[in-house]
Order: sequence, then structure tokens, then C-alpha cells
Amino acid sequence: MTSLSYAFSPYQIGKEIILRPMLRVVLKKGNIEFPTGLLVDSGADYSMLRSEIVEDGFKINVSDLKKYADTSGIGGTSEVGLLNITVRITQRNFTFEEIIPFQVPLNPDNNPPLSLLGRIPFFYRYRVDFRMGYTDDPNLGKFVIYPEEHKRESKKYEKPMKIKR
Repeated sequence: MTSLSYAFSPYQIGKEIILRPMLRVVLKKGNIEFPTGLLVDSGADYSMLRSEIVEDGFKINVSDLKKYADTSGIGGTSEVGLLNITVRITQRNFTFEEIIPFQVPLNPDNNPPLSLLGRIPFFYRYRVDFRMGYTDDPNLGKFVIYPEEHKRESKKYEKPMKIKR
């Protein structure tokens, strides 16, 4: 089984150091490639790009994007556009490419703190294990991603589950 292992990246938030699962990727739209880090966010339903990556990296004016939906999260509710972006993940001699639909805040004041990879569809295509305390140093952590091959079509998972009471 192929696995790709990454150390958590330390970020200073106030006076505290927080470890975050940042995945180094190359984003591609048309003939433009943009290397960046994406937060692997199991709490986010969808992936989201900060507007400056779209504008500065891909030369797309965010105000030209059509409203796709309203989204909500920790920062409140925001109108978003949608861009399909190719995400290239490379480690050692492995390379994986996926087309991921990214939400883009139409109001730059509503940017998330970091661009992120949400569960749909990334977590359907990759199993993600978060591992904290795998060494004697409790401040260390890593995450491992495994490409998944499912026998069922993803469409079966798009319907709400029926919960027995």
C-alpha cells in the first residue's frame, strides 16, 4: 500500500505554537502552476482557496466569478465562487493529481486563515491518518495519506444516510 507521510507544520498563534497538517502541493489551472501549502481539514466539508492565490497566482479576478453558493464556517457566512483546480501531490517517486472543486470567497474580507483541503472529494479519494505523539516529544505529530480505491461509486455516498431511531 502506498503511503505518503508528512510532519505537522508549526504555526505561532498568539503566544502558542500550534501544529497543523499542511500538505505541500502544486496547484494548476490552465498553463499556470502555483506551489503552496493546503491545510488538510477534516472538519471542512469542502476545499477553499484564499482569494489572493486565485488573483495573484492564477490571474483570475475574484469579482468575475459567479456566485456558486453561500458557505458557512467559523468565520460566519460568505458567498463563494467555484473553481476546479488540479492538485498535484508529490513525494519521493510518487505523484498524484486530482481535480478538486475549490470554493473561493467572493469578498476577500471573508478569506479563511489558510487555504484548505476539505473532506469532499479529497477524503473520499485518500485515507488520512493524523498521528500525534508518535515520538517521545509530545510536540511532534505527523499525518499520513493513502490513496484509496473504492469498489462502490461515490454517488452512493452523496445521499443522506437514513438513521434508525
